[in-house]
Amino acid sequence: MARVRTHLPNAPITEAVIDFRVRPSNDFDVSEFATAAARFAPGYVKQGPIYQVQAMLAMNPDVPGRSEMSSITVGLRMHSEDERYVMQMQRDGFSLSRLAPYETWEALITEAQRLWAEYVDIAHPVVIWRVATRYINNLRLPMHLGEDFNIYLTKPPEVPDRLPQSLSSFLQRVALQDPARAVYATVTQSFEPIPAVNAPAAIPVILDVDAFRISEFQISDPAIWQCLEELRDFKNRIFFEFLTEKALDLYV
Repeated sequence: MARVRTHLPNAPITEAVIDFRVRPSNDFDVSEFATAAARFAPGYVKQGPIYQVQAMLAMNPDVPGRSEMSSITVGLRMHSEDERYVMQMQRDGFSLSRLAPYETWEALITEAQRLWAEYVDIAHPVVIWRVATRYINNLRLPMHLGEDFNIYLTKPPEVPDRLPQSLSSFLQRVALQDPARAVYATVTQSFEPIPAVNAPAAIPVILDVDAFRISEFQISDPAIWQCLEELRDFKNRIFFEFLTEKALDLYV
C-alpha cells in the first residue's frame, strides 16, 4: 500500500459524488423540480429531465412474442454555469457531482449542504435510507502496454503463471464491508483495450470507489454529514491501499 497523504495536489479525480437515496413523499410530482428550477439561478442552469426506461417482454407459446418500451420522467439535471458541478434531483434521491478539476472535500460538502436544503424544501422526502460518496479516479499510468501493473497497483488482476502475463484490458470489482462502522464499498478497477496504433503515453486505468451506508436517517438529521465524513475516511483508506508508493508519487 501507499503511505496515506492528507492531500494530493494533483489528485487523479475525474468525478466526486455525494448521493442520498430517499423514500419519497406519496403526493410529490416530479414536475415540481422544473417549476422550482429558477430558485437555483444564476449559479445553476437547467439541462434537462432524467428519464427511467421501462421495458416489457411478453412471451406466450401460442402467439408471437411482444415487447414494449416506455420512459417516464423521474427527475431533473442541472449544471453549474462553469460546468464543474452537476446536480441531479430525483423523486427518490439527490446527488451532486464535482467534475475535474477537483477542489476539496470541504468545498463539495458545503455545496451539497446548500443544495440538499433546497431539494428537501421542494420534494419533502420522508426519510433517507442510503448515504454514499463515490470517487472516480483516472490514474493515467506512465507505462506501455504489456508492462506489469504491479508497479502501480497493489491488487491488479492475476493471471496463472504458465500463461502470458501481459494484460491488454481488465475489469475487476470487489465489494467490501467494515463491520465495525457498518459501512460498505464497491471498488472497481478497469482498463479498456487501446489499439496499439493509438497507444497513449499513459495508460488510463480507472479506480472507482463507491462507499456507502444503508441506514435510515431523518431528513434534517445532522448525523448524515458525520456519516459522509466516515465514508470519506473509508474511501481514502481504500484508495491508498490499492495503490503503490510509485503510483502516489505521480500526484504529489
